[in-house]
Amino acid sequence: MADDKLTLLEERRQSFIDAISFNEPKKVPIGAEILMWPFSSHGGTYLDVMGNPDATVSAYTAFMDEVPLDYIAMGVGVSHSVTMHKILGSKAYTISSDGTTLQHMQSQLDFISVEDYQKVIDDLYGFMSEEWIQKNYPALNVPDKAQAYASLKEAAIEYKKFVETNDRIRENVFGDRQKLNFYGPETVRYSSNLNTLFDNLRGIPNTLLDIRRRPEIVDAACQAIFASKAPLPDPKDYIGKPPLPLGSTVYHSECFLSPPLFDKYFFNDFRKLYMPYMEAGVKFFVKGEGHFLNTIDRYRSIPKGSCVFMLDEDDAFEVHKAIGDWQVIGAGITADLLRFGDVQKCKDYVSKCFDTFAPGGGFIFLQNKPLLCGGDASLDVLREVYQFADELSRK
Repeated sequence: MADDKLTLLEERRQSFIDAISFNEPKKVPIGAEILMWPFSSHGGTYLDVMGNPDATVSAYTAFMDEVPLDYIAMGVGVSHSVTMHKILGSKAYTISSDGTTLQHMQSQLDFISVEDYQKVIDDLYGFMSEEWIQKNYPALNVPDKAQAYASLKEAAIEYKKFVETNDRIRENVFGDRQKLNFYGPETVRYSSNLNTLFDNLRGIPNTLLDIRRRPEIVDAACQAIFASKAPLPDPKDYIGKPPLPLGSTVYHSECFLSPPLFDKYFFNDFRKLYMPYMEAGVKFFVKGEGHFLNTIDRYRSIPKGSCVFMLDEDDAFEVHKAIGDWQVIGAGITADLLRFGDVQKCKDYVSKCFDTFAPGGGFIFLQNKPLLCGGDASLDVLREVYQFADELSRK
């Protein structure tokens, strides 16, 4: 049995490598990004199993017995420990009224002021490890240090349980079920310096205003953030290695930027810093948020097949016309069709995607948005659509 599983995993791996290398694979890889939706796939919620590792693993992986998947995009498991954050007094993450959807409540964070920018520029690490943590985790900012330590210890114990549960989910998905995981500990990751301001320090509206009103201080903060990052590994270490695991990057603040600002805050650094890795054979999974089309031409300036795009708001067929001969398209079904379209409309779209994207390789099957909320798709529709896609993937 073990040999059979190993053979299946190796077949999935080879098909994925062929597809992203512009060779027609034995089977077009079928995948999904799944986040929290699995907990609702059979009528339950995350709150039903939260805190019970056995039940959490079982609820999360149950749908995989019915929906054919060769690979999982991004990670698996619960993305954040809500309980740990609550213990530390943070309101950054909460579970919504459906009992499953995990929300990032950015409005609850205590962001830096304009005056705080200089602290970030002068000593980012010191500011983050002291003042920022105390502002955003109130349980640590109390006069009684023994009380603060007790909260920290309780949070650490909770976080350990959270990590161990996610490890069990990963072992079930990538070990027992032999789904392909295209990430790994040696993955090269890129996140723009602006995203640190956007997500953690200044927030979405403030960062976008600052770019217009005080660009010089934003640029100085971005330089400080860059200087704080760990050195990149030697690109020569990647020469001759298989293209898995993929490198990764995410469009986040980038989807709000004009093309010139996109170049300034994302693409110029991406190309400059990571071109040596792409030339050595590293391929990047580009997780889409928002639109690509207005900047998609930039990706012709980097090696062919060096990026695998998970699209979001753009029409996959328009993206394919623009770049499909040069970079890999992850598409095949849209979130709105899965949620609101009937099964036949879904199948018609899937067929059109395979007919258009599959010939010649450069295509992996993937929905455009993650399955996040319980209502994002019914298991019945997902089962039929993915079984249909799986049949087409072998032709």
